Amino acid sequence: MQFIADLHTHTCASTHAFSTITENTAAAKERGIEYLAMTDHGVAMPDSPHIWHFYGANNLPRYINGVFVLHGMEANILDYDGNIDVEIPELYDMLDWIVASYHQPVCAPENKAAHTRGYIKALENPHVCCIGHPDDPQFDFDYREVSVACRELHKAIELNATRLRSKSSQQRYREILSVCAEEGTTIVVDSDAHFHDRVGDFAQASAFLEEMKFPQELILNIDRTRFKNFVIAHKGNIFE
Repeated sequence: MQFIADLHTHTCASTHAFSTITENTAAAKERGIEYLAMTDHGVAMPDSPHIWHFYGANNLPRYINGVFVLHGMEANILDYDGNIDVEIPELYDMLDWIVASYHQPVCAPENKAAHTRGYIKALENPHVCCIGHPDDPQFDFDYREVSVACRELHKAIELNATRLRSKSSQQRYREILSVCAEEGTTIVVDSDAHFHDRVGDFAQASAFLEEMKFPQELILNIDRTRFKNFVIAHKGNIFE
């Protein structure tokens, strides 16, 4: 399967990542990726960029190295009411793509019921596009409840290609994706790249999905029309 977008990537604006947006788009181009979301960490993360980073993204050209750049954020889910660290409402207008994730430095793990509630409440935020790295065992949740919420709210669950390298994550993803397939829930395959050589590196994820016989019509970023319609439904037509 040919992926056309990578919608969770980091630049050196997040200080535990090591590449620029120029390097990331060049790597994306080499792998046939047409759309790249720049999703550095939200400001609650200890090593996040200053909020000006997200405001300043509007200074970037839409195309860098021939790749369309979506201005995004990996927002931190702050609590179990689904609040995220986009605290200035007008910032939503500047963000094309928001991945919402739990990170232990920001929110201490509690229990499965609390995590499930937090994910669902975050998904109810109309600006959130997908749930990031749901394989994290510290934030276990009810896969079916969250999968159903994603389907009903027209959101996506991420298959994180970098974390898929872990055997324990592979097992959790088998369980999560099996439920997604049963419920008709959209997934998005992302690299979560922290260095440019990982951008668009989906060979293992592709083989994993084929082994599972996961329905291709539920994979957001292998179909250009499906992907663009999803973004337009959440953000408006940023592609004009």
